[in-house]
Amino acid sequence: MIALEQDGLTLINWDTIPYLITIPTGSADIAFYDPPYNVGKEYDGYSDNRSPEDYFEWMCEVAEECRRISRRGILVYVGCEQRRLFEEILPESHMIVVHKRAVGVMKGNYFLQYHVLLSEVKPVKKIPDLWNDIRLPGEGYYFREKRYEHPGLTSLYLTERILSCFTHEGETVLDPFVVVGSQPSPLTQAVRRLKHG
Repeated sequence: MIALEQDGLTLINWDTIPYLITIPTGSADIAFYDPPYNVGKEYDGYSDNRSPEDYFEWMCEVAEECRRISRRGILVYVGCEQRRLFEEILPESHMIVVHKRAVGVMKGNYFLQYHVLLSEVKPVKKIPDLWNDIRLPGEGYYFREKRYEHPGLTSLYLTERILSCFTHEGETVLDPFVVVGSQPSPLTQAVRRLKHG
């Protein structure tokens, strides 16, 4: 079940809900995740093509369990097309807009040029709610981070920013989708870089 245990990090490879229900209440400081978006991406060992009703119910269950486990709340990072769905799941959240400089997807004659971080967690320092200095995957030449063979790559720099703005050193962060993500995961890399400079 444990996929990796190193440098104070533990990665567990198990189905999300069955594992989350085994975690004691209040055992993490925050929960942060970038969930699969249910858009048919080719993940290894996971079907990203649920019915809208099934996906919504699953995301509600994940959020409910993460709230139970985390003492200070949850943060969810999603594309702008999923914003309304996750605002329904996290109605008390504060939205941080992450500007995507590339033209982005066209929808209804609008270019979608942002992602959002929905936060139920109070930041540990004063921060703006527009982050316009982060390059995101999909921005082609301008995205300078190392790439991994994974359809849902999350920016390492974004993950580091989230950890530095919402956690204190030594706190526990729960990510229920870290093993679905790129290997090594952005959360794992960010924690290592923040710990070792």
